[in-house]
Amino acid sequence: MAKSMAMQAKPMNAPDDGEDLTPEEEKQLAEAMKVAQVIIHGEGQTGDQIAAMIKDAEDIAKGIGNAIATVIIAVSKQMEFSDDIKLIFAMEIFFELSGLAVEAGALANDEINDQFIDTAISQAYSAYISTKEAMGELDVNELKQSVEDATKEGEALGIVPKQGAQPAAPKGLMQRAAQGGM
Repeated sequence: MAKSMAMQAKPMNAPDDGEDLTPEEEKQLAEAMKVAQVIIHGEGQTGDQIAAMIKDAEDIAKGIGNAIATVIIAVSKQMEFSDDIKLIFAMEIFFELSGLAVEAGALANDEINDQFIDTAISQAYSAYISTKEAMGELDVNELKQSVEDATKEGEALGIVPKQGAQPAAPKGLMQRAAQGGM
């Protein structure tokens, strides 16, 4: 199987965390992407809703972020997959949706820079947490662990600044999670 887009798109100067996906995680990621492809490219209401989230957003990066969260939640309702692959899965979806936005002329390739990626992924994280909270599926301890794991994964992939720099997720959300005050 070819390497995933997220792995191919890893910046050359990004630190290598030395951790590859296990065969089981690779299988989960591949299956999750198959489901995501149906959701994103599906005929009818689902595909149209994903496209509208991006097309109708004032800020296309935030629109892509909202669409990423929607796809992750929809996929997680159809199949189980490890929390360990959610950030990689989010990046895969980001590249898929960004590519579609470029093809549609809503976005230029040169607009996809670090700031754009940071905005989209931060929005995806916020929208995911907000939606899980609204669905009554948010566990504060799980959130704390999720923030820690996402930060470590993001640092390893070079998409989140190292500790001490500005975090990718909204600061207030991370502080509340760290304090257990959700």
